[in-house]
Amino acid sequence: MQYTKEKIESLQKRWLTPHGKKLVRIIKDSHCYLSPVIFRQKIKNLPMAKNEEVADSIDLRGIPLSGFDFRVTVQEDDDGFSEDIAIFSNIHFEGATLRHCNFEGGKIHNCYFENADLSHSEFNNTTFNTCNFQESDLSGTDFHGAKLISCDFLDATIKDVAFDSTIIDQKTNFGKILKSEKEKNFHFASIEYRQITEMYKNSSLNNLADKFHYKELIAKRKNLPLQNPYRLLSYVFGDLLSKYGTSYLRIFGWVIVVIVGCAAAYFLNDSLLFNNDLVKVTFADSLYFSISTFTTLGYGDYHAIGWMRFLAGFESFVGVTLMSLFTVIATRKIIRD
Repeated sequence: MQYTKEKIESLQKRWLTPHGKKLVRIIKDSHCYLSPVIFRQKIKNLPMAKNEEVADSIDLRGIPLSGFDFRVTVQEDDDGFSEDIAIFSNIHFEGATLRHCNFEGGKIHNCYFENADLSHSEFNNTTFNTCNFQESDLSGTDFHGAKLISCDFLDATIKDVAFDSTIIDQKTNFGKILKSEKEKNFHFASIEYRQITEMYKNSSLNNLADKFHYKELIAKRKNLPLQNPYRLLSYVFGDLLSKYGTSYLRIFGWVIVVIVGCAAAYFLNDSLLFNNDLVKVTFADSLYFSISTFTTLGYGDYHAIGWMRFLAGFESFVGVTLMSLFTVIATRKIIRD
């Protein structure tokens, strides 16, 4: 759920009272958030702790826990092998200060980190299932080797986040536009889109990888000055033509436009010879000539005359280019998928 700035501040202030500070120490020492029953006994006098919004959850909203190690020792087998991991679920961390915290190797399910400060925390090799990071600060966090399942990162700050070897599913959401792009930090946006692209590639979600690769190149283009001619060329020949090599359907659309457009020009200008005789051709005849010219087949039964010869030559050049690009993109998608 989304909280106003005033609500976040009120949630944070309750931990700054003498009683709130005492509870913070108890929570750190006892890890009582792992047991809902024990936790509710400990914080029964905390303001807003009986709020219906978190009635069946652990309420750590607004708590200051910078540098805290959320891992607990878990015995794995009868031989005494143990491991320190963070395992918890159904906890509300909205507005909490969790800078430099350690969640390494954890199993975290159904937790809420909206508006939380998680900068420079350790999440490597952690599995997040149905967790919400909306508008949280994840600057400099380490997600190396993590798994993200049905998580929400809408409007989260992900500057300098390490997503190496991170696995992600289709339901995880970064929004249509990253926060950095909304703030017009296009350079950082392009870097973040690249990281997300690599995550989807590592997870064999190639269509989503293409989607964020496209957004990465848009951000790079927007980072160029308006007067830079490369920005316009990038838009026309990269974006409009093929969505920067991610859409063979867009190229196919341009193929249709070029063939039909040239056919209309040939038809309206009466500029075709049939077996070296000037005849009145139909639009179907013009369309046939346009297709054979575009594909460079050149059967020789129809010829363009006048300035239409230059149009025919240009159409052949465009045809070779578009067919080659179409083949490359379609083959790439087929082989990769």
